Amino acid sequence: MTTRAHNSKPKIGYTTRNYAWDPLQWLIDIAIRLAGGVPVRIYPKKPRHDTNLSGLIIAGGTDVDPSLFDLTPKENYVYDPDRDALEIEWLRRADALNMPVLGICRGAQILNVMRGGSLHLDIEKSHEGAKYPSHLLANIFFRKDITIHDDSLLARLLGGVHARVNSMHKQAIDRTGRGLSICAQESNGVVQAVEDPDHSFMLGVQFHPEAMIYKAKYRNIFSGLISAARDFQSALK
Repeated sequence: MTTRAHNSKPKIGYTTRNYAWDPLQWLIDIAIRLAGGVPVRIYPKKPRHDTNLSGLIIAGGTDVDPSLFDLTPKENYVYDPDRDALEIEWLRRADALNMPVLGICRGAQILNVMRGGSLHLDIEKSHEGAKYPSHLLANIFFRKDITIHDDSLLARLLGGVHARVNSMHKQAIDRTGRGLSICAQESNGVVQAVEDPDHSFMLGVQFHPEAMIYKAKYRNIFSGLISAARDFQSALK
């Protein structure tokens, strides 16, 4: 891996579907730029395995294939095995290098699966009271309360132990993977964030902070990633 100048902007890879029509991925691109990083889009048709990155974001999207954690895939659901494989490969690389990682929604889930954890395939069946509106306006405006562990990275980034977050998911983390700790939940028990306290920056959030970057506290998640990426970059000198 090549040496980077200490004062250069860190390159942050972010994973997406193959197609480009996705407003949330555009918002991730904007959030990376606002935080002082250089966004690098990664997708199955352009995996960029030869690109030197200083940070990694695994974005939202299609459900993770349940066969990766020994459950039966849902009938008539179209999974994305190429993206699953791409993201697991990049996550393993980041894990080995201690590269900063942020997983968003699906990203938090596949981070957990990469570490050997499992997922609930339907939170409405696995958690009492976990029924939320799911139409387009609800995806944009609906909010729910979460409680954050006070000694966690997420609490430091958000500046407190309570937050109101959006809801765009049907699955959630079940058994946590190796080294990951639950650091935020809803009152009904749905996991809203996990992190690895022994990693430089490894955080998975079930909500979509990129859709709330109009608030400084959610921009802080990306700023924290960029700060950790600068440290990672500097350590390579």
